[in-house]
Amino acid sequence: MSFSSETREELCRLPFGEECCVRAELAALIHVAGTITLSGGEMALRIATESASCARRVFRLFKRVYGIAPQVASGQKRRLKKNHAYYLTVTKGAREALEDAGLLSKKGGGLVFNRGIDRELVRRDCCRRAYIRGAFLGAGSLTTPEKGYHLEFVLSTEEFARDLMALINSFSLGAKNLARKGSYVVYLKEGESISSLLVVIGAMNSVLALENVRVLKEMRNQVNRSVNCETANLAKTAFAAARQIEAITALESSGKLAKLSAPLREMAAVRLDNPEASLIELGEMLDPPVGKSAVNHRLRRLEEMAQQLRQEKGDY
Repeated sequence: MSFSSETREELCRLPFGEECCVRAELAALIHVAGTITLSGGEMALRIATESASCARRVFRLFKRVYGIAPQVASGQKRRLKKNHAYYLTVTKGAREALEDAGLLSKKGGGLVFNRGIDRELVRRDCCRRAYIRGAFLGAGSLTTPEKGYHLEFVLSTEEFARDLMALINSFSLGAKNLARKGSYVVYLKEGESISSLLVVIGAMNSVLALENVRVLKEMRNQVNRSVNCETANLAKTAFAAARQIEAITALESSGKLAKLSAPLREMAAVRLDNPEASLIELGEMLDPPVGKSAVNHRLRRLEEMAQQLRQEKGDY
């Protein structure tokens, strides 16, 4: 089972909250997963889902809110025959459910179809959470955290996508939206924001699973950064040592090394004998021992004299 499916299963097991929250969750499901049909002048509402658990929750929501038992059927989706789908159809009470969900409203003796979110449904914090949960159950998906961080809602209208993004961002989550192949997508791509949204909708087990992956990834990244830094430092040290040894060898070949002061001659000898030692280690080998700054100064002085020697020879 995918991480997205596991999250959906977890949400479907949550107990129902207050009446206002139950209505908000059902309204979101109707909005994102419902279709309206007219036959013989009679209006019907059908909700489709690929999740058996989600189908059961929708059934229970209708029973709780309206005392209605939707007709349930199953079959293959037309476009993707490999995907099994469940269809819940409501005929009696369909118009009431659509009006309560904010999709239909009366105007001038007729009915108007509304594409956005009815603000009356999401006035309370608990109802906003329930509405987002319903939207996820009907139109949400979540990438397996080992592969990356991505949560999205695929929606049919721009107005609803814009309203849902604003609703999610009322919790300061930084959701964004875009158009994709005739649909409108509201998405989150940051692991922390996705975890926060899962907390908002009540998927606590999924939060723990996601955070475990995030911690492991961060630990691996820290180790990699540490290794890369250490490798870079070793390479830098090796390059500097090679340059210093080359300078000392040039001074020795020219006979100038023997004419230098005792501290510089000792420094040159210690470096030649210990090409892999760090500046601190070299300082500890001198008699008397000196600090890193003094070692660096002496080695730089040897390199400067070697450079001067090359210039005198015309060897640049």
